[in-house]
Amino acid sequence: MERKIIIDCRTETKRMTTYENNEAVELRVEERSEHAKAGNIYSGRVQKVLPGMQAAFVDIGGEKNGFIHRDDLPSYQEAKLAQGGEQHKPISAFVKEGDSLLVQVVKEQEGGKGARLTGMLSIPGSCLVFLPEASHIAVSKKMSRAEKEKWRTFGQSLVKGKDGVIFRTASVERTEEELHHEFHGLVERYRLLVQQAEKEKAPVLLYDEEDVLSKLVRDYAFERNTEIIVDDPLQYRRLLQLAEPFPSLKARISLHKGRMSLSAFYEVDAVWEKALQPHVWLKNGASLKIDHTEAMTVIDVNTDKFTGKKSRRETVLQTNVIAAKEIAQQLRLRGIGGMIVVDFITMNEEEDQRTVKQEFAKWLARDRTTTVLHGFTRMGVFEMTRKKERRSLLQNQTESCAACGGTGRLLSAATVSEQASHEMMTYQYQDYDALWIEASAEVFDYLQADIEKLEAATRLRIFLTKVATRGEHSYHIRQFGTVTEIQERIQRER
Repeated sequence: MERKIIIDCRTETKRMTTYENNEAVELRVEERSEHAKAGNIYSGRVQKVLPGMQAAFVDIGGEKNGFIHRDDLPSYQEAKLAQGGEQHKPISAFVKEGDSLLVQVVKEQEGGKGARLTGMLSIPGSCLVFLPEASHIAVSKKMSRAEKEKWRTFGQSLVKGKDGVIFRTASVERTEEELHHEFHGLVERYRLLVQQAEKEKAPVLLYDEEDVLSKLVRDYAFERNTEIIVDDPLQYRRLLQLAEPFPSLKARISLHKGRMSLSAFYEVDAVWEKALQPHVWLKNGASLKIDHTEAMTVIDVNTDKFTGKKSRRETVLQTNVIAAKEIAQQLRLRGIGGMIVVDFITMNEEEDQRTVKQEFAKWLARDRTTTVLHGFTRMGVFEMTRKKERRSLLQNQTESCAACGGTGRLLSAATVSEQASHEMMTYQYQDYDALWIEASAEVFDYLQADIEKLEAATRLRIFLTKVATRGEHSYHIRQFGTVTEIQERIQRER
């Protein structure tokens, strides 16, 4: 397989397009975000402990506090290990308000939710990932059985005390001496983080996940079939510096010098534009429809123009097999993560469902991102999850239409009131007593009818007022605070 990575640096935001065997497989843009990126490490400050959820809110310096569960605390895992795998102490036995805590972002802030955090840190390298205080040695699933055994044995001699390590696929072609050198470099990086955390007052950023160029070099340092082409001389020189320790990769980095722009030469713009469209045509005339919600991504498979020349069963199976391959490619191309539901064309035979699942698994095996296939449900839809490492391409490149979110339809008043209720539920453990919500007339009526249940469920005093709109059903949470603060503000604005 030949891989070509095109990096467009001529605009304010770097844009990376990866081709494998001349087919676009991954699109990535360097995000201009003030939010904590996945992989960042902070010295945070515990703001609030939530015994009912066995979790805590941690200030990491952003507009929203991060969230950490008891099971993601090293102190809890250590106590659990000491008890032979059993540990039932509450989170308050391990952290308290005001404590400083080393944490890493697992899932970035999204919508009204703060970042998901873990205290089980990971320091990534090209071949290894260092796991401080993890007592765990793991190897890539892509290694052979003999290779796995070899590197597990080597790992036991490499790590000391309670630490752990992961051997990435690239480890296979490295010598023990090279891996030993990389491992101790990662340990030293961690030691410096801890040292900085002891000196500086929390919250403070200790480790910033690398930009797109640094991560690119780290991930492809030992991939012999990868060519990197960049269009900016300054970034070209920086790439060469980053690749200095990896001569074989450095030799495959080049600067585009043609009169035609790099994007135009490789027709990159068309690829990006197409990847934002909800419809994807399959080679046999069938199609996919990709819809995004806050909770999940839903993919619908349709026969459309394809009727087939065989029996209905064979036609459906053929279409679903083709769709499985395309869906695997689209998930990677568009950076879609989280819960994914696929509505394949209905198959009545379990044998056909197994065939489609096997085909799906085969194509997903090429994806560097972790995926878990849960299979077909009783309702006949296919459920899976894909690790959400960053915002999807759609989230990064677009913003919602103010009126309809780009769907061409307005949500009903009942649906909008349900959304309002669900959002208010997410604030039940926040550090305030009341909230004020404004709603359009029909949404107001639905919420007013359920106000007592909502207050009981959220443990908040809810102030609800009606506001005129231009026809769309909507709501807006105006303020959080004490009962007195909100009462006084409503009185002032009347």
